[in-house]
Amino acid sequence: MRTFLATLLVLTGCTASVDLDANSDSAEGVSGSTSALEGTREGYGVLLLLNDGEGTSFELLDDAVALDRRAAENLVAHRDGADGVFGTRDDDLFDTLAEVDAVRWVGPSALAKLTEFAQLNDYVPGDDDLLGSFDRVDFTYAQAEDVLAFVNSATSEEFSAASVPSRAVTSILAARPVETVDVLASLYWVGTRTLEHLLEAVAVPVGGEDCATVDDCAAGLRCVGRPLDFGYGKCRDISGQPGLQDDCAGDSDCNGDQICIAESVYGQGYCALHWMRDSFEVEGEASIPSVVMSEPVATPIIVYGQASVPEDIAFDIDIEHSDPSSLWIGVKPPTGQEPVTLWDGATMTGPLPTHYVDRSIYRDDQVNGSYQVLIQNVGGRGEGTVGEMRITISSRWD
Repeated sequence: MRTFLATLLVLTGCTASVDLDANSDSAEGVSGSTSALEGTREGYGVLLLLNDGEGTSFELLDDAVALDRRAAENLVAHRDGADGVFGTRDDDLFDTLAEVDAVRWVGPSALAKLTEFAQLNDYVPGDDDLLGSFDRVDFTYAQAEDVLAFVNSATSEEFSAASVPSRAVTSILAARPVETVDVLASLYWVGTRTLEHLLEAVAVPVGGEDCATVDDCAAGLRCVGRPLDFGYGKCRDISGQPGLQDDCAGDSDCNGDQICIAESVYGQGYCALHWMRDSFEVEGEASIPSVVMSEPVATPIIVYGQASVPEDIAFDIDIEHSDPSSLWIGVKPPTGQEPVTLWDGATMTGPLPTHYVDRSIYRDDQVNGSYQVLIQNVGGRGEGTVGEMRITISSRWD
């Protein structure tokens, strides 16, 4: 049993181009001309286009899509029903491409024009668009494609590892190739739990979750960056990818979701895994005493889930003060080194910055741990407040 937006989905890569010369449109239509589109995202895009009664009129099909006038008339007449008005009880929306192809004067060239128009005007669904709900399990188009690829290629051992019941495995193997999720859900012994297990089997671990041990992470992820004084890391995918270590001047120079790091250190960046840059912050607002402070006030920011040593380190400190020349701002890193200076009012001039790029913290020592932001009114002059503090840091393996 299932409810769905459309049952149009086959294995990725199983489509073929429409051969406009193989057949010509005729008064009788062309039986079988939909084989290149039925079950594809492009095919579903055509259905969305034709069923869009608010936007797809005879004029649009005739002029913008450039269909034969007779095909345009017949498609709209089919969709709108006997009363010729869209949105009434006698509407007959298109459910399949075969139903479209059966309309008089619709053939290969008409389907090709409809497909091109659907592609250019955002009717074709994307990866994250909902295909439908099958046995109460929602599938996006990307998930459906991945599950179908899995069920049509998996061995009995791989099904077992995915916790698919043996009776469902027997049913799937006998039905292969399984062309749609609708067909999959209709097989004997394939129900809600089996579909959920199949989705879990093809899920791509994204990581980023807090972890205490690797057992807290999904398959394929490691628990990375656990400071001794904090105890938690983050689940990360540490597998290699093409393009890592390539020179770059910005994130757009790197492959996929890789990032460009170390520009602030070397002047020339290199590509790294996306999680090797992260931000950590603390909130709140406190006043800066207008007296001479013998010791700075320390605010810890915990960095965790990074690799082993730092590259870029930047601080954003929401601070306002009437006399910046009276202040000293520094950071004590988890490396054990002495505090480094971000701002020294005794030697620096100008407005008090809110963004600081550090180049003094050791780049060959630990990146994960507590960074103590230090603020001290050395001169005892002026009034001010400090609010949110953030550290943005990138890292590498030592």
